[in-house]
Amino acid sequence: MTRKQIDKVMSVLLTISVSLILIGAIFRLQHWIYDDQIFWTGFILSLVLGSFEINRLKKIIKSLENDMQKSE
Repeated sequence: MTRKQIDKVMSVLLTISVSLILIGAIFRLQHWIYDDQIFWTGFILSLVLGSFEINRLKKIIKSLENDMQKSE
């Protein structure tokens, strides 16, 4: 996959995780069933995706730094 494709996939997955957190919070306010499961699923998914995103961005920064050093 190219970097642009990975960016799009990560953006969609992070949007889904944030949506799950918001839906879970609304369910909690309304005292509907499955509120905790939806909220925690979104929260854990957000944490996992965030750690993947941080590692991916570190690799991108490192490659850009290497490119800048080669050009000097």
